[in-house]
Amino acid sequence: MQLDFLSENWSTIVWSVPGAWMVIVLTVFWTMPRIDFHVRSNAVVIEWMGFALRRIPLSDINRVSKRLKGKPEVWRNTLKANHRMLVLYRKSGMRPVVITPHNRYVFRNQLETNIKSMASPPN
Repeated sequence: MQLDFLSENWSTIVWSVPGAWMVIVLTVFWTMPRIDFHVRSNAVVIEWMGFALRRIPLSDINRVSKRLKGKPEVWRNTLKANHRMLVLYRKSGMRPVVITPHNRYVFRNQLETNIKSMASPPN
């Protein structure tokens, strides 16, 4: 019968579900701080342990803000993101992207400088 299996292995079944959830939670907490954000000459790159997960071209960024409007695409590397949040609004009309660089003002200045240098023609 099928119920014999349950009665014989009930302790394994009861502990496997919380154990699996604990493994998932620990994995998320281990991977989250390893997400990093870089401003390249032509794109904002979101990396995880050196692998590029997402590239947002500088030509597609309309503006950079601290305030969020709308439903965003979120890339966080911290649990307390309120004072590190930057929102990249896009020209293409796609969802805004929320990132949490370590120093948002330095990152924002670097990003805006690269956007302005792409917009202005070279002399």
